[in-house]
Formats: sequence, C-alpha cells, structure tokens
Amino acid sequence: MQPNWRGLPRLEARNYISVYEKDHSHKTTLLKLAKLDFNMLQSLHKEELHEISLWWKELDFARKLPFARDRIVVDYLWIVGVYFEPQYGLPRKILSKVIAMASVIDDVYDVYGTYKELEIFTEAIERWDVGCIKQLPDYMKICYQTLLDVFEEIEQAMVKTGRSYQSYYAKEAMKMLIRAYFVEAKWLGMAMGAGSFV
Repeated sequence: MQPNWRGLPRLEARNYISVYEKDHSHKTTLLKLAKLDFNMLQSLHKEELHEISLWWKELDFARKLPFARDRIVVDYLWIVGVYFEPQYGLPRKILSKVIAMASVIDDVYDVYGTYKELEIFTEAIERWDVGCIKQLPDYMKICYQTLLDVFEEIEQAMVKTGRSYQSYYAKEAMKMLIRAYFVEAKWLGMAMGAGSFV
C-alpha cells in the first residue's frame, strides 16, 4: 500500500477501511461510520455523474461533433480526485463541464479545424461575444455557443455564492488555454509543411 499523500484520498480510504476491518482490535462503530460515509459520498458522486451525463447527452456532440472525444466520465472522475468532499458538489459539476469543453475544443484544434477557421475561432473566444458566432463554421457555432452557455452557468452560480468576480478569471484562464491550443496548431502546421495547413 502506498502512503496516503501519494494517492487519491477517497480511493485510499477504501483500502484503509478493508485493512482496518481485518484488524481484530477495530472499533465496530468507527468501522460502520467509515463505511457509511464512504457509501453516502459514493452515492452523491453517482448522482452528480448522472446529472452531468444527462447534460452531455443533451448536447448531442456524438452526432453534432463526431470528431470530438466522448470523455465526460473521465472528466468528472478527474475532478473527483481533486474535490471529493461532499461540500464541493458545485465545483465538481462546473469543472467537469469546463474540462469537457476544453477537451472538445482541443479536438477542434488538433484534428478538425483548418488554420483559417482556428484563427477566427481564437479571435471569437478572445472577444467572448455571442455576436461573433455568425462568422464561425456550423460545427464551431455549436462549440462556441455551448462554451458561452457553460460560462454563463458559472457566472450565475458565482453570483449566488457572492463570488461573481471569479467568473472573470475563469474566462481569462479559458482564453489562455485557447491561445495555447492555437500556438500548438501553428506548430503542427509548420511541422507538416507550409502548404499543407493553410
């Protein structure tokens, strides 16, 4: 068994419960509480994953953007590894959606968009204005509108918690990520030769 600090606390807890249960000097009440806590939190995570999966299915990216990876479960589990405690339900949901959108946009930049389309898309995200949607190709319109919707949801959630200023920083972080995707696309274009990525 590895030390707790080197693993994911919630996964490690499951291992420690099993080890503790085999120890003949264990406290029965403590063991029951540990199992109950573990199972209740796992049930909460299942509910959240169900909710996020429904959101993802409603987007219908499998049909609308067939080139994009379907990784919503992976995205959610990644966040659960960071924010597993019950009080972090809202951050888990928000970050799962943001990471899902970052993954889809990464696929746009890596495998589908032309250089000119990516230039326009990057500029649209820099401006962060729904009015920019008219100039985008149809598949990018879907992606862009969903991105704006996700961040609108974040804004509304942050207003309710009294931390509306945080949505600005979330947008700026997404813009930085998109700039990095665009730089990577330029590098790919240069690696493929000047004529093949125009």
